[in-house]
Amino acid sequence: MLQVDPRDAVFLYVERPVAWQTFLSAYAFVPDGSPARPADRGEITRWITDRARGIDALRQRLVRVPFDLDHPYWVEDPQYSVEDHLFFHEGSGWEELRGWMALLVQQPMDRSKPLWELHVVTGVRGIPGAGREATVAVMKFHHSMADGELSTTISRALFGASPVQDSRPAALVAAPPVPARAGLFTSAVRACPRKVGELAGGLRDFRATRRRLLAEREEGVQTLPVAKRPRTVLNQPLGPDRAFDAAFLPLDELRAMKSAVGEVTVNDLVLAVVAGALRRYLDEVDTLPDESLAAAVPMSIRHRRASESRNQFHTMAVDLHTAEVDPIARVRGIHRSVLAERERLSFPAEAEAAACDVVRVIPGWVIRAALRIGYGRPTRRSESIHLVNTLVTTVRHGDADLHLCDATAVAGFGLAPLIGLGGVAHAIGSVGGSLTINVTADPLQLRDLGRYTELLGESFDDLGRAVRHAFGQADVLAVGSGGGVAQTEGLALM
Repeated sequence: MLQVDPRDAVFLYVERPVAWQTFLSAYAFVPDGSPARPADRGEITRWITDRARGIDALRQRLVRVPFDLDHPYWVEDPQYSVEDHLFFHEGSGWEELRGWMALLVQQPMDRSKPLWELHVVTGVRGIPGAGREATVAVMKFHHSMADGELSTTISRALFGASPVQDSRPAALVAAPPVPARAGLFTSAVRACPRKVGELAGGLRDFRATRRRLLAEREEGVQTLPVAKRPRTVLNQPLGPDRAFDAAFLPLDELRAMKSAVGEVTVNDLVLAVVAGALRRYLDEVDTLPDESLAAAVPMSIRHRRASESRNQFHTMAVDLHTAEVDPIARVRGIHRSVLAERERLSFPAEAEAAACDVVRVIPGWVIRAALRIGYGRPTRRSESIHLVNTLVTTVRHGDADLHLCDATAVAGFGLAPLIGLGGVAHAIGSVGGSLTINVTADPLQLRDLGRYTELLGESFDDLGRAVRHAFGQADVLAVGSGGGVAQTEGLALM
């Protein structure tokens, strides 16, 4: 039995029907060889079972402490069966798949089982880059179980060429019984005096961190993000529904742009593409603010500090420079903003504040009560929003060496969760030579997702033309004629 890290438990406390904290990561597989023969249900079930049995996180279910007197626990599910998490569906077209995925991400998960699902959709036509009918494997995770990087690690194990060996000793393969709620309640009550002491110490540490933070900021060494950003039509209270679309970009062209511009990264270029699309969309609906928008951009800290948390990232507040007209100047400005945020989070007090370590000593019921009070307050109309307007998260899925039986992955896409006043989120992913900007949106806020996806393609083409004009890369960048985004079913498609 392993207690859920408080940073992970927060995703359980904050979710509500308009903002379930689940996300989807999908891969399109095309059969190898000719004639192509898609795998049947039995073959797929055996493939996944052979790999899932060796992944500890997939066997662990959640057990809540009564009244959330303490944070919950991960326990081995004694009833665990891979087949309980595996669902098969018959597909049709790319547009229908996207609509179904938008519904799936908003369906709450069964917390009496490990918090993952794998949906296999067969016979899907029209996926950009697939070339023919594909089998789509849609992984659904709860954010308390995994962040983007960990979910990708799990997916790569499930779709790896070789089965994953079960690391448990043979004598421990049978899961122990799930602890009784009465016992968890009794243990939590007995621990209350100790928890009160930990809370007092944690609050002292928080105040000390706050003092160090203010002292570091007074020295003026680091550049702080702008505290208030203009509130747009995409920053309203969330509705219950989601919409999903994806723009597929050629990764080799982005790398060519990176080489031409110099001193920028592919991520900077993708952020610039998103910024350009936001600028165009808001301009088309007559709500483009004079001030720049900003994005929440998670930065992995998995290899920087020891932690048992399954969500190991800091969130940067990156200026998207949407007020800048010139695409080259915009991407350079974004690069500077990313560097400034990375430098800021390298300062100890800033990093401690970003890690929200104080949450480790706050009982779950206190967090839930505070959130309930916050959600229940009447909202006052404000023309500004705190720090960021949208989410842009990046996870590299890796080379195209993912397999499902005798099929190889040719594309990846997925949906990120929405939270707060963020009506649109972008999840950036890549498989092989294809990079995808996945857009999850509240359709009450982003009312024309198809047009917004087209604008991502136009923004990519604008950036390519600007690079070609500024650096003479016409022979390298074959962009500018709508070639940046694949077209299918009347829509331009992270």
